[in-house]
Amino acid sequence: MVGRTPRILTSLAVTALVAGCADHAGDILQGGPLCEGPSTPLGQVQGSDFQSPLSGTQVTVQGVVTLARHDGAYIESTSPDTDPQTAEGLFLAAPVAARLEPGMRVAVNGTVTELGEQKDTQTALAGFDSLSVCAEHEPLPLTPMRLPMPAAERERLENMRVTIDTATVATDVYRLDRGEIRVAAGGMLPSPTEVAWPGTDARRQRARNRDATLFAQLAEGDRSVFPGGTEVVSDLGVLGHDGKGPRLYLEDRANLAKPLSPTLTPPASDALRVLSLNLQNYFNGDGRGGGFPTPRGAETARAFEHQRERLRATVSELQPDIIAVMEIENDGFGQHSAARDFIADLEKATGADWDVASPNGGPVGTDEITVGLFHRTDRVTATVQTLALNAPPFDLLNRQPLARAYRPAGGGPAFIIVVNHFKSKGSCPDQGRDRDLGDGQGCWNAARTAAATSLAGWVLQLAQQQADGRALIVGDLNAYRLEDPVRELVKAGFEDLTGGGELGHEYSYVFYGEAGTLDYALATPELRRSVIQARILHINASWPPGMDLPQPWLRSSDHDPVIVDLRFRQSSTAY
Repeated sequence: MVGRTPRILTSLAVTALVAGCADHAGDILQGGPLCEGPSTPLGQVQGSDFQSPLSGTQVTVQGVVTLARHDGAYIESTSPDTDPQTAEGLFLAAPVAARLEPGMRVAVNGTVTELGEQKDTQTALAGFDSLSVCAEHEPLPLTPMRLPMPAAERERLENMRVTIDTATVATDVYRLDRGEIRVAAGGMLPSPTEVAWPGTDARRQRARNRDATLFAQLAEGDRSVFPGGTEVVSDLGVLGHDGKGPRLYLEDRANLAKPLSPTLTPPASDALRVLSLNLQNYFNGDGRGGGFPTPRGAETARAFEHQRERLRATVSELQPDIIAVMEIENDGFGQHSAARDFIADLEKATGADWDVASPNGGPVGTDEITVGLFHRTDRVTATVQTLALNAPPFDLLNRQPLARAYRPAGGGPAFIIVVNHFKSKGSCPDQGRDRDLGDGQGCWNAARTAAATSLAGWVLQLAQQQADGRALIVGDLNAYRLEDPVRELVKAGFEDLTGGGELGHEYSYVFYGEAGTLDYALATPELRRSVIQARILHINASWPPGMDLPQPWLRSSDHDPVIVDLRFRQSSTAY
């Protein structure tokens, strides 16, 4: 049959594809010289390094199609070589290849190229506008892989159809609305300094995280909704590339274990509940329905109302008595302020009257956002004075903490709540003690550590003066558990109330698939005796934004809330 004139492939499957993609240039041919002539083995095209030794060379290759996408198709060798160092797959980077179907054995002549701008590029074939289909309904090859797997070993599976033999979970669902997730072996990935000491240990943990995780793209049409931590029962697809690194393109709808179903309950009738909650930039425009978009918060009045609905649902379920918030607009406490709108939300959610701690009647500090303390007036009585710490290091970088003493409305001892929001790890300086030292703690660590030291002394003094030593520090410290600021507070005598569990139960934030604690509840020994429960509630950080979720109180913020239940009438029980 050598020398036979090729003809346009007219099988029913391909005819339908061609009809639906008339705007794609190029021909799909049936048979012909490319099918029957010599071809370069795919393993030889791939080579044993991160880039092909034949890059820039024109070659003819053959393989079976394992996946077709909008930008091309993946093929794999039907007769792999015996070299375990070379991958047996190749990406056909041309619009005509997108019209192929799995199981077609194709032959194509083109130029070997590397796609992407980094070291970890994708070996592909480009520079062609037609190809030949030599057979159809070929069996699809499948190669097992296991995580953790370093980059060099992943390169040996590039462009191949694989199945992950290791048990994995979805550790990052932030872009689930785009069908993108990250899977990891063994559970949610920990933020390095959540479980490892800053420095060498943290860098080793980061390397372990890198080897244990893999980006994945859900199959086209898969609209599954699930939180991080959900077990992925099977991971089968093509180990392709997105121009930056490997990405597993799942073949079918994600096969998931039943997602975790969080439940929210109110406190016991004889307990007081403190809720610490990052509001994720609660900005109310001009307070009259206009003034949108806002500098940091909602872009429209409707978006702000949606934000309020989720927060009201959270409060309605948890029924707190005191709420400590972060990231509320710092526009004072007047009639049209964000604080007054938030009080309206609280009263609507609980059917009770609320009040706010106002240290001076105006903005607290100069930042666009601030912290706040709110309480139910029928459940607790607040002291008249609200204190703000505005001395260095709280004059510029760290938001000023607020402190207020409360008593149970029915009688009982005084206790102090202090809400904080330390400097974030963004906008790093290039020089000075606050630059990123590469130890895993990020930049501004010195500022946060100084804040922790100053805060500890201030709170301990206030607690002795106003509450017989009983004090609770809450808020977003922007530091993971083994970083210097948290260690400073623990060293000063505060107990980390949510720090006793295993990772997977005790994180409040997920950043690029790594879970760690930024939001804390730290008690003096005198208050610890009255704590009956302290929990981080996983209703926000591990759930995807921008999607319809099964409960109205899910993803009300990007941080998980922290609850602390107190009972002063009898000794506390262990939690």
